[in-house]
Amino acid sequence: MLELIGITLFLLVIGVSIALHEFGHLIPAKRFGVKVTEYAVGFGPFIWKKQIGETRYAIRAIPLGGFIRMIGMYAPGRNDKKRVGGPFRDLIDHAREESAAEIQPGEENRTFYSLPVWKKLVIMTGGPFMNLLLAIVFFSIVFSGIGVATATTKVGGIVPCVPTNSDLSGEGSATGCLNSEQTPAALSGIQPGERLVRIDETEITEWQDVGTAITAAKTNDVKIIVEDNRGELRTVDVSLANLNIKLLDEEGKPTGEVIERKFFGVSPDIVLEPLPLTSVPQEMWRMTTASVVALLSFPEKIAGLVVTMVNGQERDPNGPVSVVGVSRISGEIVASDLGNIEKVQNLLGLAASLNLFLFIFNLVPLLPLDGGHAAGAIFEGVRKRYAKLRQLPDPGPIDTARALPLTYVVAALMLSAGLIVIVADIFNPIVLFG
Repeated sequence: MLELIGITLFLLVIGVSIALHEFGHLIPAKRFGVKVTEYAVGFGPFIWKKQIGETRYAIRAIPLGGFIRMIGMYAPGRNDKKRVGGPFRDLIDHAREESAAEIQPGEENRTFYSLPVWKKLVIMTGGPFMNLLLAIVFFSIVFSGIGVATATTKVGGIVPCVPTNSDLSGEGSATGCLNSEQTPAALSGIQPGERLVRIDETEITEWQDVGTAITAAKTNDVKIIVEDNRGELRTVDVSLANLNIKLLDEEGKPTGEVIERKFFGVSPDIVLEPLPLTSVPQEMWRMTTASVVALLSFPEKIAGLVVTMVNGQERDPNGPVSVVGVSRISGEIVASDLGNIEKVQNLLGLAASLNLFLFIFNLVPLLPLDGGHAAGAIFEGVRKRYAKLRQLPDPGPIDTARALPLTYVVAALMLSAGLIVIVADIFNPIVLFG
C-alpha cells in the first residue's frame, strides 16, 4: 500500500511538472496574441477536456509529456529553387496545408511564424525555464529547508568486532570478525551520543579529524577525550588495532598491494544540517554539469542497457530510467524503513532532479524539442540581421517544415529509446533497497 501511495504521489508530481511546463509556453503565447487551440497534459485519447474560449484544455491518457497547439507553426512555403523534392515533398506540403487550414480569415497576425524572433524564443524557452524554476524550489527545500546529511563529532555507533581484511577490501562480509576480537571502541567503554573532543594532540572539530588523528598517531596507544551528555569530560586510554587492507583498482579488483592501517571502530552521528540558500546555485550547477555529461553519454547508456537486458545482468543504478522506473523508485522510497523526513527529502530530491533534467533535455537544439524551435528562431534572427546589414530583402520567417524529415527521425529515435527504458524498468528494474 505504501509503495502504491509513493507511485501515485510521484505521478502527480510528474503531472504537475508537465502541466507547469506547458503553462510556461501557454502564458507568453497568449500574452503575445498567438491563437492557442489546445493545451494538453499527456498524449493519446482524452481523459478530460473542456473548451474555454478559443482553447481546449485537456488531460490525455499517456503521461509522457504534453503540448500546446498554436496556429501557424509552419510558415507558408515559397516557390523557389530550394524547395525540397523527392519522397519528402508530400510530407512537407501536407504539414504546411494542415498548418494553413488552422488559420481563419483575419488571424494571419496571430500565427506563431509571424512573431518577432525574441517572442518566439520567450514562448519556446518558457516551458524549460518553468522546469528550472521548479527544480530551484525543490532543491531549495531539500538543501536549505530540510538539510543534507552531515556527520557530527558525536559517536553514532560502535563497531562491535574488528573486521577482516577482506571486509575492508570489499571482498567479504560486512559483519565478519577476526577471531571474534572486539574493536578498540567497544573495549573503551565509549557510548553512542558521546562527543569526541580530542585524540592525542588533535582537536576534533569535525568528523574528518577522527581519521586524520588516528592515521597520525605515533603509536597504537592513544588518549581520547570524550564529552558525555551531561557535558562532563573524561579521558579514555585506547589501544588501536592494526589492519592489513588489500587495495582495489577503479574496477574493484585487487591490485595485489596491501597497506597497514590503524583501526578504532566508531561511526558518526548523522544529522540533517540546512545549507544557506546561497549554496543552492552551487549545488545545482554541480548537478547540471553531471546531467549534461549523462545526456551526452545517453546513446552509450541505451546500448549498454540493451546488453544488460539481453544478458540478464543487474541494472546500473546511474543509468537511464523512464517515468515507470522513477515512479517505482518513489514507491520504494515511501515503503522503505527511512524516517518520514528522509522520505520527503528523497522524493523532493527526485522531483528536483527530474525537473532539472527536463530543463536541460528540452533545450537540446533538435526538433521536435523546444530547443530545436528556439534554435530555428535564433537562425532566423541571424539571417534577418545579415540581410539587413547587406541591405537585402527580409528573408521572412524560418521554414521549419523543411526540417520535418529530420524531426521525424529524431522523434522515432527518442520513442525507441523511451520504449527500451520502459521495458527495462518493467522487467529489470533498478532496486534501491535490496
